[in-house]
Amino acid sequence: MSNDSTLRILRMVSEGKISAEEAEQLLEAIDGARPEARNITVLVFDKGGEKATVNISLPLSLARFAMNFIPSKVIAEQDIPVDDILNALNSAQPGKVFEVKEEDGRRVEIYLH
Repeated sequence: MSNDSTLRILRMVSEGKISAEEAEQLLEAIDGARPEARNITVLVFDKGGEKATVNISLPLSLARFAMNFIPSKVIAEQDIPVDDILNALNSAQPGKVFEVKEEDGRRVEIYLH
């Protein structure tokens, strides 16, 4: 479920338009209707950049397979959260999986869709 949908439902509760029980039903209905993700997109942004300098999209099955080939030395040096990535890939929920921000302003965003 998108964050926008969740925020809209929570806003309706706070405004008294729906009850908490109704919100729970809506959230469950939306969550159950969500299609499985089939693709993964990795975006890399330079320091202060708003436009991605690297944009890679792959079928999700290929991305799962490729994760097995990242050398452990690279994982350790770059502090890559492989377990988080694999857990997100296995749950295959569409949306932003996570974002990594470096101290120098660079960032990486990973999406499932």
